[in-house]
Amino acid sequence: MRSLPVKALAAALVLVLPALSGAQADLADKIFSGGYSGRLQAETPAVPEPSIPQSPFVFDPAVNQRLAEKLGIPVFFALPDSAYAGTSGGIAPMGGLLDFRHPAAAGAPSPVGLRVYLTPRDKAAERLGASGLVQTGDVILTFRPEWGFEGPYPNIQMGISHAGLAFVENGVVSNIDNPLSPEYLGNLDAKHYRSAAALHIVRPRNLSAEQKANILGWSKKLTQLAPEIYPAQLSFNQDYFKPKYTADLAFVRTLARIALQQDKTAKLDLYCSEFVWAVLALRNCDPADAAAFAGEGTPACVQPVFNPLPMLGDYFLDPKAPAARLGLSDGPLAVIDSMGLPAAQKQVFIGQVFEKKRVLSPGHAAVAASLAPFFMKMEGYYSGIQTRDPKALAIRDSFNGNVKPNYSPTSYLINALLPAGNEERKMDVVATVVFSD
Repeated sequence: MRSLPVKALAAALVLVLPALSGAQADLADKIFSGGYSGRLQAETPAVPEPSIPQSPFVFDPAVNQRLAEKLGIPVFFALPDSAYAGTSGGIAPMGGLLDFRHPAAAGAPSPVGLRVYLTPRDKAAERLGASGLVQTGDVILTFRPEWGFEGPYPNIQMGISHAGLAFVENGVVSNIDNPLSPEYLGNLDAKHYRSAAALHIVRPRNLSAEQKANILGWSKKLTQLAPEIYPAQLSFNQDYFKPKYTADLAFVRTLARIALQQDKTAKLDLYCSEFVWAVLALRNCDPADAAAFAGEGTPACVQPVFNPLPMLGDYFLDPKAPAARLGLSDGPLAVIDSMGLPAAQKQVFIGQVFEKKRVLSPGHAAVAASLAPFFMKMEGYYSGIQTRDPKALAIRDSFNGNVKPNYSPTSYLINALLPAGNEERKMDVVATVVFSD
């Protein structure tokens, strides 16, 4: 979605660190300068988490301090352990896999952090593919830590600006994105990805080998056709108030027919996360079976990867409900709630979501000023929804009545913030790739 305009947000909506000891500083310097290739060992072996056995991500106190300085993110840009739900089992141990624990959550009953792969950019696509950290069908979210503390506009997006889709061939990661342009397409080395400080990797649950093969096939077809179909047939949707989603998923059928070149006159505009959603909706469709898309109507193989999200969900009204849903703007509150903090401390972090502690760029400043009334209402929702405050409930109903359900880049991450057993949970976070250069 690039840097989101006003409509995009409406529809999608100082750490004090002790000095390092000499030995710790040497180790941290090697890691952050790229001079360390071995696997990190924690000073005290961590107790394996029950839901994530044998995690290859290792905690080291000195490295954690340096990583906290490098990222400089608010606590609600971190994630609870439940967001990962077992995805680290297939990752080969390698240098740079770090269990980052956010310092601001150190005293929380349930701390939050990130599972980080710290790596130089050179040949990153090869390492990510060979290690299993990135697999075909994974969603690649452009994560901008520098957006943290810039105010509610970027905070509610959790620093996420764009969504792409990964496919792996011959052990190397490629990405396909809309726009289907040289600025984005490649092996995580196009202009857009060279400008990104970090990437969240999010994995759809339980993709079979057949489904991955289908996603690979569709991705390759669209990549090969990119110069021909973009933007002549497939263009970028600039109006985030108007997602293409309909119950019959006709827009996914149109995308498939364009990819198969069954229809050379059809035109479809999708924003980045909408394009990813559509390709994943083809996971049960064999791209070699053109006949499935030759007739009228959407074939049965087209299936949603997850349901589009409302602006504000019902999760906080009954978190134990088996199908409780988070909304597009619920992400930071879900992270804060997951820590199990007393009400007063929780309110401190909620306040930080709506504070501006860093200087905004001119573009962000203009958007933030125009949306100030919006954020005043959203803060009231954050502060009161868990106690069912009537004003918070009214704010929720108002937003949901005026914004269509949607699938922003952040929605993939938000889905992974649901409890592991929730019926609506379709995504798990794998790791956050942080570039060291």
